[in-house]
Amino acid sequence: MRKFVVGCLFVLLFAGRLSAQSFTIGPCEGDEGNTHNNGWLGHQDRVCELRRTTLPLSNGQLSVSGKNDGIEVIGEERQDIALEARVIGQGADRDEAMSLVREVKIVTSGTIHADGPTTWGLSRRSWYVNYRLHVPRHLAAQLHTENGGISITNIDGVINADTSNGGLVLDDLGGDVHATTVNGGLDVRLDGNQWRGTGLVAKTTNGGVSVKAPDHYSAHLVAETVNGGVSVGFPITVQGKINRSSIDTNIGQGGPTLHFQTVNGGVSIHSSNGD
Repeated sequence: MRKFVVGCLFVLLFAGRLSAQSFTIGPCEGDEGNTHNNGWLGHQDRVCELRRTTLPLSNGQLSVSGKNDGIEVIGEERQDIALEARVIGQGADRDEAMSLVREVKIVTSGTIHADGPTTWGLSRRSWYVNYRLHVPRHLAAQLHTENGGISITNIDGVINADTSNGGLVLDDLGGDVHATTVNGGLDVRLDGNQWRGTGLVAKTTNGGVSVKAPDHYSAHLVAETVNGGVSVGFPITVQGKINRSSIDTNIGQGGPTLHFQTVNGGVSIHSSNGD
């Protein structure tokens, strides 16, 4: 009888651990689905598995970290987080790719990240995860990846986003936002009449900066480059300094500071009307 009780307790504990991180699993669609190709590393098969789950938003904060992963965050009128993780494995054949996928674990307690097998050098074995998260519009977010892009849409909050090798897409944001990349472009779309919140700092080292704003947008605009030019595609009244490589001026009625910076690349600021 004692053995039976202990056995039941183990089953309950194990089931509880599984339910804390339960995913619905299915195949990916489109280009991320199962494929094979012949590249310079030889024949490779790719398998993609889509994992979905819903998580509570802890203390109004979101943290996601990746290594070779893309991160997309979309703000909605909701109170929880809908997580989609596309786990992609590549190997010499489909069985090897599928085996890699099955070894990858998505950790959702604390910082959302993936744990999986180590792959080395020029091996045909590799894996990565692309994250898409539907979240409440008002939250604080820490987003980090090393080799992948970051896209953030429709969020008001304190946001810190950085990547080493990948582009940044910032669309209809507000709050206090800092976004940086080393090798990648910045694509920024502003909405409304003025920034909602403290301001925006968006920087890249090697990449161009594209900013689109409504015709009558108001802000304190700072844009600068070292090796490139700054162009403005709608009329502004200069109330500061402007030259070929930098702008520091108010547009419209002024407002929170929007600071765009690149070292190697141009900065283009144009109207979004008519898009």
